[in-house]
Amino acid sequence: MSKDEAYMLPRDSSETRRLEVQHQFLLALSNGHLIHPSIPQKTVRTVADVGTGTGIWLREFAEGFDGKPNPEFVGFDISPQQFPENKPLNQDFIVHDMTKPFPKKYLEYFDVVNVRLLSYALKAQDLQQAVQNVVQIISPGGYLQWQEADFTDAWATPETEAARSVVSYVTAERVARGLEPCIVTPLVKQIQLLSTPIKSHQKNSIVWTNDLVRIIHLETLSTENSPSRFIQAEKSNHTLTAAVVLLRAGAARRKRLAADSSVSSEEGEQLMRDADAMVSLVEAIEKGEDPAKSRWDGLLTWIVGRKAIVTEETKP
Repeated sequence: MSKDEAYMLPRDSSETRRLEVQHQFLLALSNGHLIHPSIPQKTVRTVADVGTGTGIWLREFAEGFDGKPNPEFVGFDISPQQFPENKPLNQDFIVHDMTKPFPKKYLEYFDVVNVRLLSYALKAQDLQQAVQNVVQIISPGGYLQWQEADFTDAWATPETEAARSVVSYVTAERVARGLEPCIVTPLVKQIQLLSTPIKSHQKNSIVWTNDLVRIIHLETLSTENSPSRFIQAEKSNHTLTAAVVLLRAGAARRKRLAADSSVSSEEGEQLMRDADAMVSLVEAIEKGEDPAKSRWDGLLTWIVGRKAIVTEETKP
């Protein structure tokens, strides 16, 4: 399966608008912080946004930047289709597949690397390599910020059969495309598995171990407990809007497979039944029927890590 087949979301004007609204929702859920307060912005000059999409996180961070002089902001994405048309001189947007090594000029270059919501684009088999590649472009002592939200962490109140079907179909579609059913746990494990060689005359002044990245903050934010009025007013709409996009993508894929001559008639019929069920859920949501009558909540996991600084040990 190609990376385009794994990616569950469209790249058109309506998706661009959805991503812009999604950014404001995530910002409110993060208490208005574009970067976590544990990251000292005054020490930052170079910033990367991997999987930048429309570039809205990078653009807003650049506009309110309060770090070192002459900052640089670089957004990377596998597709340029949603890159902003106009950009300031200190902002650049580059086409790059994060499962491939980054250009050498960017190795250990960035003080902060931001990654957000790649669970619907990054295949399970590529996760380890993607994490390694991202960490390679962080400067020694620099910071990794990664936020993820899985549909398996969304729930409805009341939890109707239709609501359960939404979560079930979206999760099954992720697995069928080679994605992790829930990316957070394997992501944290991959970060923690990274190590760096420490020779007898060297030390890692960040953690005094051979960990390449020390997770300094791990937090799960819930829409259910958010004090934001905006979150409480928009959380169900936010979840269901994403569900509609994902269900449509799943139904379309199943219909394409059902029409494939190599698929058995029995399998084709099941694919069409699933596709029809997904379309029916979309129609019900758009009409305001069950599952749209439920209140929807979800979780956002916020990971902050700091990269090792390996130095020569000073002899007493």
